[in-house]
Amino acid sequence: MSPRPLLFVLALGLLSGCASAPVQFYTIAPTASDITLAPRNAPVTYVPRVSMPDYLDTQDILVRDGSRLVRSSNGRWASRLSQSATDLIVARLSQDWPQRMVTAYPPLDTPESRLGITIERMDLLQQGQATLIASWTELPRDETSPPRQGRASVSVQGSVTDDAAKAALLQKLFEQLADKIAASLATR
Repeated sequence: MSPRPLLFVLALGLLSGCASAPVQFYTIAPTASDITLAPRNAPVTYVPRVSMPDYLDTQDILVRDGSRLVRSSNGRWASRLSQSATDLIVARLSQDWPQRMVTAYPPLDTPESRLGITIERMDLLQQGQATLIASWTELPRDETSPPRQGRASVSVQGSVTDDAAKAALLQKLFEQLADKIAASLATR
């Protein structure tokens, strides 16, 4: 073998040893088995995509270190965080409200209500604490009925040693938010 191909193979071998770990994708969205189907002709509650600060609504898994946001080197959300959060909240509300059809997709007909959710602030800290402040407004189809509003602060504690732990912690955070929304809007 001539020296030139041998050098090429050697260089390729050295470069492959320096390659970074493959990107891993995470989701907080529910699995298909977590989704509850409403009865036919159930009233529809439409939940548009959760609104959150732009710097959080990415595919990057971020942890706050003081005023600095640290991005995971090889972990990413499978979709924008707002989409995964919306899917999880819709699934959780569907379980809490089995008499309603809760959906994140615009229905063909005017829904019975529209539930807008805004994450005003959210942090995942290196110390293992995740917190958020959120507000929501449910607008009924009947314009003579007043809108119902709520606001909550949610906090959970857990591990942030790896990206899977961070995803699990944020899943708990959004599940607790969904539970607070469901409880505040339970009476109709």
